[in-house]
Amino acid sequence: MNKEELARRIKTLKELISKEPSTSFLILNPINLFYFTGAFFRGALLISDEGLKAFIKRPANVLPNLSGDQVIQLKSLKDLLSHLKKGKVYVDLNCLPFSEAQRLLKVLSGYEVLDGSGFIWEVRCIKSEYEVSCLKRASRMLSEAIREWLPLLKPGMQEIVASALLEEKLRMKGHPGYTRSTLGFELTFGYLISGSEGLYATPFYTGEGGRGVEGFPGGASFKEIKEGEPVLFDFSGFSQGYYVDQSRMASFGKVKRARDFYRASLKVLKTLEEKVRPGMLAEEVWAISVSVVEKFGLREYFMHHGEPMKFVGHGVGLQIDEPPALAEGQKTPLRAGMVLAIEPKFHVPELGVVGLEDTFYLTPKGLKRITTFSREWIFLKSS
Repeated sequence: MNKEELARRIKTLKELISKEPSTSFLILNPINLFYFTGAFFRGALLISDEGLKAFIKRPANVLPNLSGDQVIQLKSLKDLLSHLKKGKVYVDLNCLPFSEAQRLLKVLSGYEVLDGSGFIWEVRCIKSEYEVSCLKRASRMLSEAIREWLPLLKPGMQEIVASALLEEKLRMKGHPGYTRSTLGFELTFGYLISGSEGLYATPFYTGEGGRGVEGFPGGASFKEIKEGEPVLFDFSGFSQGYYVDQSRMASFGKVKRARDFYRASLKVLKTLEEKVRPGMLAEEVWAISVSVVEKFGLREYFMHHGEPMKFVGHGVGLQIDEPPALAEGQKTPLRAGMVLAIEPKFHVPELGVVGLEDTFYLTPKGLKRITTFSREWIFLKSS
């Protein structure tokens, strides 16, 4: 990650808090540290009027972009005190474990400590040209892996085997094997589900669930993939820390009952591509999606993951489920530069989950697809 990109991010954050005098920003969450420094380390980053200071616990020598006097060995949180001016201190508290936040608040008891997580998300939600280039590379990785994987699938293959074959392709192309998320959502490469067992609900707010394996809900199980049932694969692509999110449909043979649901999902995506613009509220994306689905007469099945979920998408970037949530009641204004994953899906009893998902970049003129693998239903060869 180049110095100019990091400087842009820090400058943007400083501008957000510059209206208040004697204000500092202390960042401790590892993902946020990576975002603002380009490195993973245990410690803290202090942003103030006096510039930057990185406090490193371990490992040492991970920040070549900073000069020697900007990097300080951190032995205890109390070491921060001699570098903090009196006044307000913003901290990414909402991104920290409770116990860590409590220890920090005790150390900073003489300061006015405020949660600055919202400011960080405000910066992170708007992607730069560099970030979009990473996302495009992630999309290419995913497309290449899928093309190599599809010919390997056979009827009767277990979901978990089919999933592992795609995971292998992705891993060999540089995917870390883990998809970072927020709020405790655990995800490896993604989900592959087939038939009615794909309707198993998970505790998470996602477009689909699946039986999974014991002790890890969601995604592929030991179920065999049968002819004539829908297969949904919802996987992440990865490049330089950034993820894209994409879902496609496949089957061995035709699945006639799935046709209208698939067409409705595709229509939702195409309608949103035509209508979504900066300045709209996040809840309007949900409302437009529902209006399209109602014209198909399929409202009762839409985003019904165990219960009505009332969302159709989310932000994506360094984590797979970033703000904003494209959901009922969400008043967040959409801004040019946001990256959004939109996943209109249907949960149909005795059939399974049917739907598509793509990652988009919101330009001043509207949505532009980043994930470009064909949306056509994939008919797999039985022999």
